[in-house]
Parts: sequence; C-alpha cells; structure tokens
Amino acid sequence: MNYSGVNLNLEEGDILEEQVIARLMELDARAFEISAGREKQLADIERRYKEEEQKMIKDFTRRIEDETREIAQKILQEGQQEVEKLNLKTGEILENMEREFEKSRKDMTDEILKRIFDVKRENHG
Repeated sequence: MNYSGVNLNLEEGDILEEQVIARLMELDARAFEISAGREKQLADIERRYKEEEQKMIKDFTRRIEDETREIAQKILQEGQQEVEKLNLKTGEILENMEREFEKSRKDMTDEILKRIFDVKRENHG
C-alpha cells in the first residue's frame, strides 16, 4: 500500500507539474500577446506622432513662406512709394530749375536789350 501510495503521489505530482507548466505557457503566450499589442500601439503612436510632426512642419513652413511673401510685398510697396516720392521731388526740382533758367534768360535778354538801347541812345543822342 505504501508503494502504491507513492506512485499515486508521483502521478499527482506529475499532473500538477504539467498543469503548472501549461499555466506558465499560457501566461507566457498571454504576455507575448500583450507585448505584441503594446508594440503595435507604440508603433501606431509613433506613426501618428510623425504624421503630426510633418503636418506641423508643413504648417510652419507655409506660415513662414506667407509671412516672407507679405514682408517682401510690403518692402516692394514701400520702395515703390519712395521711388514715386523721389520722382515727384525730382519733377518739382526740374520745374523749379526750368523756371529759374527761364527767369535768368529773360533777365539776361532784358539786360542785353537794355544795354543795346543804351548804347544806341548814347550813339544817337
């Protein structure tokens, strides 16, 4: 009886050991599934992060290009206004110079004619 009792315990021990091993294998498989799921989630999060990063880069690039274009347009507009002001001033200066020239020419012509008449009067009078 003793012998058969030991055998019985050994068989029960073998069954228990097999159950423990089976349970450990189930837990290992479950841990692998969880790990694979987490890796998939992590990869998905990383992909979404990179997509969002690219979207932000494109958005910032577009904003920079828009602002650069606006600033360049403003600079060109201000430059054009300065050119127009200079052209107006130049035109005014030229008109003043022409008036001064015409006045000087008239004054010189009048002076020359006066001298001619003065000389003729002296010669005839």
